[in-house]
Amino acid sequence: MLYKYLDPDRISILESSLIRFTQPTDFNDPFEFKPVISTLASKAEMDQYVDQYMDEILQAELKKYPPEVRTLIPLKQLKLITRQLYSQNLPEIEKKLVEMGSVTTQLFSDKSNELIGVLSLAENNSNLLMWSHYARSHKGFCVGFDKKSDFFNRTRSIKDEFYYLRKVEYRKDRPISRLTQLSSVELLLIKSEEWQYEQEWRMCAALTDSSLTIDESPFPIHLFEFPKTAVKQVILGACMSQNNKDKLLGIIKTNKEYNHVIVKQAIISSQQFKIEFIDL
Repeated sequence: MLYKYLDPDRISILESSLIRFTQPTDFNDPFEFKPVISTLASKAEMDQYVDQYMDEILQAELKKYPPEVRTLIPLKQLKLITRQLYSQNLPEIEKKLVEMGSVTTQLFSDKSNELIGVLSLAENNSNLLMWSHYARSHKGFCVGFDKKSDFFNRTRSIKDEFYYLRKVEYRKDRPISRLTQLSSVELLLIKSEEWQYEQEWRMCAALTDSSLTIDESPFPIHLFEFPKTAVKQVILGACMSQNNKDKLLGIIKTNKEYNHVIVKQAIISSQQFKIEFIDL
């Protein structure tokens, strides 16, 4: 099972079966979806590109001129001049590719916030910090999802980055890569080891696929429908109000699709810095 810590204001998700996939810019971590792209390509990659495509490019350019003009510019000589110009301008080309790397980093960040939503889940249902940060200081609740549910396993192709669960990797150093080397893991799944306590798994989705969009400022809220069968457990926060407990229990008890769900109450341990659970 994987767990979603939720604010008490979000009790309605159990009734509607709609859960938010959040834009990266609305996360707590300001480094989300901001890869460091050192340059677009290395010198070796540029050399390989020139070797592979120069003839094709030059011939295409020559075809733009009348036949009489083409005879005045032998292809062999044009290739030699082009290679000389490439070598002479290589330092400036490399500088521009580095500058474009920075621009690409910002562009990816901007576009990901328009196009990608993320559902974050945690391995642990008793993390004190998670209860405090994401469940309004233990006043909220926690939903246990079956990670084997089809909802979390909808890979559409071998190269697909969306609609299946993946574990976040925590690293000491921020990854720095050429654009040509950048992997989906570095783009979507790398966080500072400071966040390691979250033990996060995440599933990405295309925001255009959302079931419902609520126009809010500064970011619209994109909600995706999940099957009630994917819910296996609901835990009430140790400091949850009685009114919110009644609301939540009412939704679960009156909906036959939640008959299988185990409901627990979190309580504060009398002897240790931990929370314990009792069945309801």
